[in-house]
Amino acid sequence: MKNDNEEAEARRMLAPLAEDPPTDPRIDVDETMRVGTRRRRTRTVAGGATFAAVLAVTAGVGLASLPGGGSAGTPVAAGSSAPVPPPVPVGVGEPAPEGAACAVTEFAARAGTPMAVDRTGRWTVVSEGKYGTSYLLDNGAEVGQVPPAPGVDGDGSVLIVTDINSSGTFVAWAYAPSQTSRAYAYVDNTPTPLKGEQAQAVAVAETGTAIGGKAGERPVVWATPAAEPTQLALPEGYRSGEVVALGDDGKSVLGTIGRGETTEITLDGAVGTGVIWPSADADPAFLPLPEGAEWVRPTAMRGDWVVGLVSDGSAFRYHVPTKKIERLPAQIIWPSDVATDGTVAGTAVSAPIVFSRGHHAVLLVGGEVRVLDPDAAEGTLYELIGLSENRVVTGYVMPPEATGTPFRSTCA
Repeated sequence: MKNDNEEAEARRMLAPLAEDPPTDPRIDVDETMRVGTRRRRTRTVAGGATFAAVLAVTAGVGLASLPGGGSAGTPVAAGSSAPVPPPVPVGVGEPAPEGAACAVTEFAARAGTPMAVDRTGRWTVVSEGKYGTSYLLDNGAEVGQVPPAPGVDGDGSVLIVTDINSSGTFVAWAYAPSQTSRAYAYVDNTPTPLKGEQAQAVAVAETGTAIGGKAGERPVVWATPAAEPTQLALPEGYRSGEVVALGDDGKSVLGTIGRGETTEITLDGAVGTGVIWPSADADPAFLPLPEGAEWVRPTAMRGDWVVGLVSDGSAFRYHVPTKKIERLPAQIIWPSDVATDGTVAGTAVSAPIVFSRGHHAVLLVGGEVRVLDPDAAEGTLYELIGLSENRVVTGYVMPPEATGTPFRSTCA
């Protein structure tokens, strides 16, 4: 049983998601809320899905276990049985030493909630509220209003921008009441509808062509904005999947697949696990599992690095060329983004983990954890939108009993 204070804390932790989009009986609103408030479907405020996963692990709720598949990094052919991968002998994450704190400033750009930022920090899409009018910014200067999604209109229509590359090309998905979701690519701030029913676009490659997402509950890739979606292969026994990110080469695809109807973390359903498709027409290779883990869920990829969640409540970093996985320092429970040099931006939580009283946004640089805002009031929540290559973090901060504001933190 949770006491009243814990219930109140849980409600406050989920408050950033309280701005509900319109309801459509064919749309999973919980899913929409999660997707609409995280970058590449993984950028959840410390609370949300992170809270659900950690709660399940630490409070003994017992999420259903889902073994990963073939041996570490070994592709499993579609339609074939998937053996359980051997554990990878790595130690449980230990706290890392704390390095110099980072400078935090308010987001010096057009007022609004950052929804997506590219790896250079040049391009940003901001929204008036979680689901209001969006604007494209170039180095903080307004390029223009993001045009409405064609084919999705009417009262209550919602456009959810999910990813942007260093050329300013971004992707989104949209829906309106009584209308199915549709996916879009915006090139030069001009929308092109992507083909596919009940589609969601969540990742765009640096090449500017390939786009990843899902149609229905199956992972897909569009080779170009005009292309038909290519459905990615699933091994036998796996029914659902989603794309998390695309490799810098525009070919490899990072995602999560599951045996249930959805890959979302739930308290009573199957849990997905992470895979990499070397290309859209290849079989997936399961990410290796740290010792004792039942599943891993990737949250971001850049260069040779993948980061994500582990079933035991820890977080991981995986080096693709060497196929080596490691647990991240114990301070990080939700890695939001990773740079090409392996720097990780994430959320750190003070004990107790369940209904924790104090979140910090941090960078893991080398072997040190650097706090973005060490003087933040107890109970401050952070939503991290993106990490640039020069170690600038863009996000949204919500102090207790105060209005949330966008921020940028420089850790160079």
